[in-house]
Amino acid sequence: MIKTWILALAVAVGISGCVSTNTFFPEPLREDLTYNWRVVDVQATVPRTLTTTTANSQMPDVDLIWREDGPGDVYAQIETIMEEAMAQASLRFRPSIKGSRAVILRTEQIQFHSLTERARSNIGGIHNIDFILTVVDANTGELLAGPAIIESDVTAFGGAEAEAAVAVGQTMRVRIIQRVSDVIATYLGIAGERAVQRDRVVEIGR
Repeated sequence: MIKTWILALAVAVGISGCVSTNTFFPEPLREDLTYNWRVVDVQATVPRTLTTTTANSQMPDVDLIWREDGPGDVYAQIETIMEEAMAQASLRFRPSIKGSRAVILRTEQIQFHSLTERARSNIGGIHNIDFILTVVDANTGELLAGPAIIESDVTAFGGAEAEAAVAVGQTMRVRIIQRVSDVIATYLGIAGERAVQRDRVVEIGR
């Protein structure tokens, strides 16, 4: 049942990503529901049914584009990025509170469309990062939150702007992980001053 609406969403995301940068997630979880959580594992899945390509065109019409880590298993590379983002978000649970409920954060990718070398060298675009987030009890497997459809897009720099960003450590990977982490933490109700707003900004993108 879930897979059916995931497919429908993926089609909608692919269309909307053409004209906007989207930040979307369900109503954030209440802190009184999550304060006792202790994240013991993060698990990212990038379905091998999602499409990708090595073509260096401006905006390939596929689900996955990721080039900054170099040649390799794009699916595995993206899973690593998403797990780093979840781990970063989980650090925002209050360190003074030793949560007694062990939980696992899980994501299933819908889209991870970054930039090709060609796009990166000129106008840039949008990092379209869309996924489904769930939280489960690590001991019982009970579903505690989600499945939550999350869009965490971020503007992708190109040309001189991209070079300037890299010079100060703001690589594509760093910016994507920070954005995804902020959005996940906002949904979990633990983002604090780094909470982000749900919005749609019209600009050029896939």
